[in-house]
Amino acid sequence: MQAEVFYIYHLGEQRGPYTVRQVNHLYKCDFIDDDTLYWREGMEQWAPVTQIVSRRRKGMRLIRWGVWAGVIGTLVAVAMFFGPVTIEAWREMSSGAYESQDAYWRARAMVREAVGKSTAVKFDPLDSAVVVMEPPSRAVVTLSGVVSEAAGERHAKWKVRLLYVPDQQQWVAAPALGGAP
Repeated sequence: MQAEVFYIYHLGEQRGPYTVRQVNHLYKCDFIDDDTLYWREGMEQWAPVTQIVSRRRKGMRLIRWGVWAGVIGTLVAVAMFFGPVTIEAWREMSSGAYESQDAYWRARAMVREAVGKSTAVKFDPLDSAVVVMEPPSRAVVTLSGVVSEAAGERHAKWKVRLLYVPDQQQWVAAPALGGAP
């Protein structure tokens, strides 16, 4: 049995032949719309294509777009809220080169460890820190920030002495000079 053949009239142009399945696909993919007409052998005049295709439910389309917008909006909000904190934490944990920026990030991590989990620290920007590299493997980082505790907020300054361990590619706390290694 041969499939029925349909012709469509869209944007002033007759096209076809198509099967019902092909016309349905064109409609669902928005290549043709509700104003498109169809004709097949035995019909006296053109008729709306919506008589032979599965009609789109516009309400469902709006709901689908609304859900997508909500999901994307939520992801953007989460990224904006947690993104900077996550990036800073990653930098603090992954500073593994003998460079001033890596020494700064590792010093921040050591300060956070020293003040404890119950205390929040908002560090001043990198360009306000002083990083003195002491080749071949030492650095002294002076950084500042605001410490938030139960008693309130205060501005603080820290001086962190670091030692670079090349075979482990990481910064560690430097032993005090003149002390036992």
